[in-house]
Amino acid sequence: MKITVIIPTYNEGENIKILIPQLFDVFKDFKSYEFSILAVDGDSKDNTVKQVKTFMKDYKNLFLIEEESKSGLGSAYIKGFEYCISKLKSDYVVEMDADLQHSPNDLSKMLNEVKNNYDLIIGSRYVLGGSIPKQWSLRRKFISFFGSFFARVVLRIFKIKDFTSGFKITRVRGVLDKIDFNMIKSKGFAYKIDLLTRMYDMGIKIIEVPIAFGLRDRGTSKMEQKNFNDSLKVVLSFAFERNKNFIKFLIVGFGGLFIDYFVFSFAFFVLHVVDYTKFISGFTAMIFTFTMNNFFSFKERKKTKLSEFVPYASLYILSSSIPIFVGQQIIDFTRSIFGKDLVAINIAFFVGIFIGLVWNYTVYSKIIWKKRV
Repeated sequence: MKITVIIPTYNEGENIKILIPQLFDVFKDFKSYEFSILAVDGDSKDNTVKQVKTFMKDYKNLFLIEEESKSGLGSAYIKGFEYCISKLKSDYVVEMDADLQHSPNDLSKMLNEVKNNYDLIIGSRYVLGGSIPKQWSLRRKFISFFGSFFARVVLRIFKIKDFTSGFKITRVRGVLDKIDFNMIKSKGFAYKIDLLTRMYDMGIKIIEVPIAFGLRDRGTSKMEQKNFNDSLKVVLSFAFERNKNFIKFLIVGFGGLFIDYFVFSFAFFVLHVVDYTKFISGFTAMIFTFTMNNFFSFKERKKTKLSEFVPYASLYILSSSIPIFVGQQIIDFTRSIFGKDLVAINIAFFVGIFIGLVWNYTVYSKIIWKKRV
């Protein structure tokens, strides 16, 4: 099995002369694997390239890609991935920083999980046993943790604790070679969020291994001020793509809400029909929302055949009736306490709407308009 460690470098001469020998020492403990190191240099102005070329005389499985100019962390890794796939025929690739914040000792722990057939092994700071430098300021600790937490929440990927880790081992066949690198949204720091999201959506086998993220004490950091904005753009872009059906569902829902509320208010406050008003307004809105959801919100999964349309329309009516019934009970209970108080009745109405929103989208997206495999 061939495993390649990709190390992007930019002015890392002092660090690379320490890291490369340490990695080759680690490799000695895994004799069943064939290891190589690929340095991708972004036109360093120090002696980084010279250091790597000197080591290449001693290590035949050390390789170097020299960029004409610094293109960004993500771009460097993509060039490394493509080289590993096409030239080195690697089975796994390791993403690892050159600045010694990723420990070769932690790499050993991660390599131990390769034999357990994982597709992606993440060196994680935020699982039990993982850590970040105590010397970091409170501000930096907050930004690091919140950045990962924000991505997890917005993208609804709660299984992964460290979303912005740059220390990973990835299977090539069936995972990395299935990704169109031209579609990666960021050539900088946020590439890791992009890549991880795409891999997660593939349904691959993932594990997080605790690591002790080190303190950088030499060289020049690769971090750039635009990293935050870059990451935010990637996260929000994926959030829209992953939730476009939900956004359309909300648009249709607002239309249904208008119809529901108009019919309800007219019947309750104008016609003084106090019984079954929620049922009447709810079923009127339901006819509208089913039609719009079928041909707009979930149009790529719409039901057109009569053999599909009738049973799923029946299921739609049945499932949608549940929150309507619950909403009516909430309104009846509120009316029994507060009478026809406008504020109380309206609050009860919108509580029922919220319950229906959660229930309906879950049933619609997971059952009625379930994604076709």
